[in-house]
Amino acid sequence: MNRSKVKKVVLVKPGVLVPKKGWFNAGYIFPKGYEAVVEYKSITDPRTKVPYTCSIKTKEGRPWFQLQSREVPKPFCGKSPTACWKQVLDAVNDTLLRQGDGVVRTQVAGPEYFGLNDPRIVEEIEKLDTQHLCAEYWKEKEHLIQARITYEKTNQRTTRKRPRSPSSSSDSNAAITADSFQDNYKGAWSCIERHSRYLKRNQMCGLVIMDDNPMPDYTDPITMQTIEMPAVSPYGHVAGYYTWVQVLKESRGICPFTKLPLTLESLTKLTKANYHRYEKSLILLP
Repeated sequence: MNRSKVKKVVLVKPGVLVPKKGWFNAGYIFPKGYEAVVEYKSITDPRTKVPYTCSIKTKEGRPWFQLQSREVPKPFCGKSPTACWKQVLDAVNDTLLRQGDGVVRTQVAGPEYFGLNDPRIVEEIEKLDTQHLCAEYWKEKEHLIQARITYEKTNQRTTRKRPRSPSSSSDSNAAITADSFQDNYKGAWSCIERHSRYLKRNQMCGLVIMDDNPMPDYTDPITMQTIEMPAVSPYGHVAGYYTWVQVLKESRGICPFTKLPLTLESLTKLTKANYHRYEKSLILLP
């Protein structure tokens, strides 16, 4: 069996296409039977890393995501990659707490750790849909291609290259890598919860601050926490505003979803008053 190594993710098999609602969205195609292996912190000994098998099963006719580690008999399952990895992270932190160690304050981006963001794995998955039956996915892909072409045409002037940091990937795209979430945490991500802390402080002082969050049930696709102060990029992706702040700081202004340049000034904060204007164009990821 051929296995395609992609960074720290090993594609075991791409699975089979299910061109039905729920098995794809604007950002991803979820093949039934997909399987890949990725290394992450051990649940029993977080100082070491162990392989986790990522797979996409089916449950009640919909994709069912599963993570399996040899050291834990019961798999971690959920309706999305993020739901699975959150369970793993919680289990790792439970072990750290029992050992009297500090917990992991970074977040694992579910689709990325399933291998679904890796260009070579994406290419293998796209080969399953030569007829473009997953119309929503291909429509968004075309939109991103056109966005890249437009950007390149309007930014043809030579720009001075920025110095590469020691943690920079050798990839041509300055994307946020798994390691930047997992190993390089220095407390900066605490800013993401700033808005939530602000609301709580005012409540403790007896001040009533109206929360203008129009999507309180949506999970931030990067932090895996309930979204705070949602903001949408020009490309349609949504994350918490302070999530964007830290993401763009770490990636030097590169969108983690499109791999295109992105600035804070180009983001739009979503409120209950303006949400209806953007609702139909939002790309909500699992």
